[in-house]
Amino acid sequence: MSGRLEIATKDNMAKRPLSSARMTAMDWGVIGHGWAVDLLRRQHARGTLHHAYLFTGPAGVGRRSLATALAQSILCLAAPASGEWCGECRACRQVPAGTYPDLHVVERPEDKKGIGIDQVRELQRSLALTPMDGQARVALLFEFEAASEGAANALLKTLEEPSPRVRLVLTASDVEDVPPTVSSRCEVLALRPVAEREIADSLERRGASAEEARELARMSGGRPKLAMELLTDPAKRDRRSSHSAALEEAMRLDLAGRFALAEKWANDEDLDERLSTWAFLLGEVARSTGGKGQAQDASSARQAIHAVAGTQEALRRNANVRLALELLMLDLPTRIGGALEPRAVANAPAR
Repeated sequence: MSGRLEIATKDNMAKRPLSSARMTAMDWGVIGHGWAVDLLRRQHARGTLHHAYLFTGPAGVGRRSLATALAQSILCLAAPASGEWCGECRACRQVPAGTYPDLHVVERPEDKKGIGIDQVRELQRSLALTPMDGQARVALLFEFEAASEGAANALLKTLEEPSPRVRLVLTASDVEDVPPTVSSRCEVLALRPVAEREIADSLERRGASAEEARELARMSGGRPKLAMELLTDPAKRDRRSSHSAALEEAMRLDLAGRFALAEKWANDEDLDERLSTWAFLLGEVARSTGGKGQAQDASSARQAIHAVAGTQEALRRNANVRLALELLMLDLPTRIGGALEPRAVANAPAR
């Protein structure tokens, strides 16, 4: 790609005709993003797949699921048609687990801040080899916004001199978080939060009652991954109530008390979940406090949402965790009207 970066979204793809009535997100096992699935399937069927893609969107929205689905459609050994997969061959069984020999998954090591240059160089050596099973090799590079500068620069050679047998799929929270030298060489698909109805339908197909499915879809904030976790992990629902209580506590405390919480939460394994829960709950308050005499509450909720979003962005950029939380504590308002506690889910599994 060259010139101005073009980003495919649900809105600017909406007027393009579907290539087949059967080309729906469910065909690929992806919740939502039917426009993206259809686009990729049409490209595959026509032989016009790009050598590199960048899927962007908030955590849990389905970037990894879509990337894996695309890889499976490319690598399937007995596809009934281009852009489809059989679901039974070796590739179809192993791609979802990341164990197929022609699939290469690159992501941040647990003890590192991001993808490193050595990982990219090892990937390049693997991609230079002839495919073992099929006609292509596919590389999935997850959360590339956290890649080091050296890793991003090293990947440029593969992006600039693509092999016809290689496909790359990168994921990131936002295109702006990826070096423009990388993003400009990718087809960018911007994934947005999924409609509650689509998520609820999927939850019902997985055994949730209609009421439970609607509530969990609402709580997910358009993120299918979170909705599935809430359905299968009652402890996660309990933690959301705990996170709500912690937010209310933080707003009541003086500055010294807030900083003590920041120190305590600096090593919290559930910090991302905590902040995401706060953002959701504050959004609910902002939407429900639009009446007469509630302008201050709505303003305070928006202030808090902005502060939480800023903290999440800082942490994505590898900021010092304790410092980022202390800045959040400085920006949180002292009170917000409206209930922060998540509503109970009817027919939820026993805690």
